Amino acid sequence: MTTPSAEINALEDLTEGRSLAFDFVVNAADMADFSRLSGDYNPLHTDAEFARGRGFSGPVVYGALLVANVSRLIGMHFPGQQALWSGLRMTFRDPLMVDEPARLEAVISHQSVATSSIKIKITIRAGDKLIASGSAESMVLTA
Repeated sequence: MTTPSAEINALEDLTEGRSLAFDFVVNAADMADFSRLSGDYNPLHTDAEFARGRGFSGPVVYGALLVANVSRLIGMHFPGQQALWSGLRMTFRDPLMVDEPARLEAVISHQSVATSSIKIKITIRAGDKLIASGSAESMVLTA
């Protein structure tokens, strides 16, 4: 398997208003991998019958797997290869269901030359449904 290459963005390229979006789907294999890695076997995430009994259509995607897509954003795109993630604030608004297509949208909301950092506004949606919103901060490392 070939590892994808991260973008290399200099601070001056990461200007306020620059945006990026990508689609993703969390499937049952992703959920099982996360359960095994984290040790979190909460039945809301692992047992469809249990989740349906709590009013959901099936297992609810782990919030940490949504955050994993924020990591993908920072480590691969904004800023990419020169990223040092320094902060995250996320509010989970509505659950994402396993196999439900989602879209992460990101906009650089602040750039600081003084601290070599950026702040990114993030939203995650499934169709018209707002799943999560928040912001992340990252330093842009230089050689």
